[in-house]
Amino acid sequence: MAKFLRLLQTLDYMRMVVGICILVDGYPLIFFFRDTLKLAPGSSAFTAAGFAGGLILMVPFTVLRRLYRPNITMFWIGMAFILTSILYMYVYPSPEPLDYTREMIYYAYILIFLFLLINIPNDIIPVVVPIVVLFTLVSNLGLIYSLITNPTWAIGQRATIVLNNSDDGSGNPHVFARNAFMGIIACVMWLVRPQTNVLFRLLAFFSGVVSVVILLLTQTRSSILALILVVALFFYFNVRPAQIRATVRSLFTPVPIIVAVLGIVGVIVFFQRYGDIYAVLYGYAMGFMERNLDNIYAFLGLQSQGVDYKATLDDSVANRAVNFGFLTKVLVSQAYMLIPGYGYKFSYLDVPMLEALTSQGVLGLALFGTINAMSLRHSLRTMRENSNPMNIFLAYFYMLVFVQIFSGGRPYEITFWFPLALMIRFMGVEHLFPAYLMDHSVAKNDKSSTYVVVQNGTV
Repeated sequence: MAKFLRLLQTLDYMRMVVGICILVDGYPLIFFFRDTLKLAPGSSAFTAAGFAGGLILMVPFTVLRRLYRPNITMFWIGMAFILTSILYMYVYPSPEPLDYTREMIYYAYILIFLFLLINIPNDIIPVVVPIVVLFTLVSNLGLIYSLITNPTWAIGQRATIVLNNSDDGSGNPHVFARNAFMGIIACVMWLVRPQTNVLFRLLAFFSGVVSVVILLLTQTRSSILALILVVALFFYFNVRPAQIRATVRSLFTPVPIIVAVLGIVGVIVFFQRYGDIYAVLYGYAMGFMERNLDNIYAFLGLQSQGVDYKATLDDSVANRAVNFGFLTKVLVSQAYMLIPGYGYKFSYLDVPMLEALTSQGVLGLALFGTINAMSLRHSLRTMRENSNPMNIFLAYFYMLVFVQIFSGGRPYEITFWFPLALMIRFMGVEHLFPAYLMDHSVAKNDKSSTYVVVQNGTV
């Protein structure tokens, strides 16, 4: 009976984590059901309903009766930025028309998500990584099905789901790259944990390979840069010089040499037999490098392919170049306007950190910059201490958010604030988690992180 109750409790924790995944990484699945299966093509109401379903799944049975302490400093900084954004939206908006209802719905989702996180128990920690592995795998398979069944998609195009019944391959590859990025991190964590059995290791390996392929097919610079950063940080915090020397010495023994030779021969034979796959991978790699080199050449005013060829910026980089020009003019002629800012969503700079400054002035930049700086600091500390699997996952996942606050999006978007809400709830409060949830105890005491308990209507 006790085992059955523990199973039910674990399933309940899984339900909550699935709800969190829908909010943080729900776009790939929502687009799959909405636009690939044609349940409601292009419907924003369907998207809103999907996120609402995620919020419902997050509701614990102890809601309003047991609250858990978040990172109080980050909580109030985050709330200050959100409230400042709402105040600017109504009092100091940009000249462009705003859909106030739509904007407030976004902020409502952020606030409800954060509130529910404060209600969710810390005991979800052990099931977070397995659920992320499964959730990202299902989302990746949905994208693969969409690509296979889409007659307008061809090898060489960026992998995405076509939106709004368009025929030009339009879509948002960044949400699929984020899903793949999360999948890679979760799969690697599940693979290296000694508690994972063989079957689950095979599943994690398969899911991780699929995620790597999807990440390459989406051709998103920010995700690939973030993955490189994650690999560098992982080696920095987890690999010591003595380990490197021992590994190198072990490679020059008979068994590793034989395995390496067989592996190289196997790869060569595979690509000789399936030359199309090699051509596809080579084409994607060369196209990605050429496109990025073109951006560099264009910035420098150089030519990359002979005298008759002039390098050009792609749309996203060109947009940022234009907006940097606008910011430069502001700094030269109207620098004083950056103190209050130019108004809510004055200009789409496509660099969230700079838009926080131009739209909401010094205060907006200070609040948005501070909460991200604290998230980065806690992430690096978590990587060093390896406290518990969920926080380790959040720490490495935040590297994508960190790259994107300088490379794309707006500081008010839910794609930033859902991950930041997770950082507010779980980062910097590990010392309050029960010891049985920690891989390496960082607790100074064994107190739970219960902040407020409401019983019989009293606090």
